[in-house]
Amino acid sequence: MYDDIPLPDGVYLAVTVLLGLVVGSFATALAYRIPRDISILKKTRSSCTSCGRNLTALDLVPLFSWLFLRGRCRSCGASIGWQYPLIELGTLALCLAFHLRFGFSVPQIFCLFALAPLVTAVVAIDFGYKIIPDSLNLAMLAAGVAMLALNAFQSPDAVDFIVTRGGEGLGAAILYVAVSLALRQGIMIWRKKDALGWGDVKFFAVAGFWLGLNPDSAAYLMLVAGVIGIFLAIVWQKIKKEAEFPFGPAILLAFVAMLLWQGPVFLLQ
Repeated sequence: MYDDIPLPDGVYLAVTVLLGLVVGSFATALAYRIPRDISILKKTRSSCTSCGRNLTALDLVPLFSWLFLRGRCRSCGASIGWQYPLIELGTLALCLAFHLRFGFSVPQIFCLFALAPLVTAVVAIDFGYKIIPDSLNLAMLAAGVAMLALNAFQSPDAVDFIVTRGGEGLGAAILYVAVSLALRQGIMIWRKKDALGWGDVKFFAVAGFWLGLNPDSAAYLMLVAGVIGIFLAIVWQKIKKEAEFPFGPAILLAFVAMLLWQGPVFLLQ
């Protein structure tokens, strides 16, 4: 399972936990900054949204700072939302799932670890704002391109690997977009409302690029997304009392399920 570097399994697990918490903290930054049009590349120190005090390193330890401070700012005592540790935990859980499913095989595991905070950030943003930002869709696509390129260099024929696997991913992206557009149009005719946003359609392209032209994956992605979507719609209406709910999280969760089931199309066999 760990053929790249011969170290005890516990070391790889510890590294996964550490990286999962670090990228989880990054996911919270994405979820906070992107909907507010704050550049993620801008070198601004994190601060309390209530009193404006710059946060120290002790305030920024993923998950543990929130626990030790009991969800409150050290200076003003203002409540720090529970969604932040939840995003960090979700990202950590996703990294652990990737680790257990695919092992600690370099370089593909780091591409998956890069994908994890993007997925959780999109889920959080869509729940909060009912949008899937183009920047995060592009970032998830870029993680797939990086995995394709890195695995190609480890294959016996890099050009053939890129043409074959990349071509399959591109073809699947086009197919997934076509299916999602047809689904979107069908729902609009049937329900007289837009059930799939353009961000959802663009994410279907990303999902297709990662999953490839596996007909079972496409069918199960739609099925699992539909089942999760029905469940989320019921919960959303109970809690939010709103008829419209974000469908993106259902698609994201279904995508993760398919990714763990069949693996990315870029995996070396």
